[in-house]
Amino acid sequence: MDEVSRKARNRVIRLFVLCLAIAFVCGGVSVYIVITFRGTEQATERLLTICKIIALVGVFFLVMAFGHLLPALISGKNKNKGGNAATGMFSEAAMRQALDRYIPDGEVLLAGIHAVAKESKVTCVFGECILTDASLIPDKNGETIAVSKGKYSTYDIYLGITQNYMVVADCERYRYYYQFDNKAGNRETDIQIVTEDILLTDVGKCFRLADIQNCSFKKGMMGSVNCTITMKNGDYFKLILPESGGLGGGMPRHAEYREAIMARLSV
Repeated sequence: MDEVSRKARNRVIRLFVLCLAIAFVCGGVSVYIVITFRGTEQATERLLTICKIIALVGVFFLVMAFGHLLPALISGKNKNKGGNAATGMFSEAAMRQALDRYIPDGEVLLAGIHAVAKESKVTCVFGECILTDASLIPDKNGETIAVSKGKYSTYDIYLGITQNYMVVADCERYRYYYQFDNKAGNRETDIQIVTEDILLTDVGKCFRLADIQNCSFKKGMMGSVNCTITMKNGDYFKLILPESGGLGGGMPRHAEYREAIMARLSV
């Protein structure tokens, strides 16, 4: 395990212990209040409300400890059993392979990281095509179809930049919410002529940097950065950019690449 991964693991351990301590303290305080004031005149509704709030805070930190931090620790340990060779999504090789599928000809991946998408929605318009259950197929006499693709739950992605594009790839297979409009011929947007079969799962993976209208950054938890990207046509991504690329050491340039991506998106 390299120095960066070791520091990240130690930070997660400290946060795990801290969350457990806070959860147990909140639980102890709640129990003490219930036992001490139950059945007495001091057991007002306001006191009971405060007790419930303290208990909920304890539950929140307990969920953080066992639902988020502990799986990260276990994942890191499993990866290190086989040495420094990382497996799974926290692998720079896997990231490059996933992003390369969507990089336009003539472009080169400059930086790429693992990120977490909280919500996304994109719309692309395709011409001279026919819509099937899973794809768009070319047809000179076909329609112009707008495909809106959204996901409103948290999922893992790879985020990369080239000289002129932002590229997004899924870390795993996900289900999206689709909407279709076959009366999109009058839309004021670029129409991509379909010349070969396009899977619906591959829609909305590559975006011109010049089409980004706004990109904002805010500090998040555990050194992460909350990022909201809004395109000129209304498409958007709400992302979390973690501080490190997992605990297995498979993405050693994550910090460097994250800074490069943030700087480029800001421009």
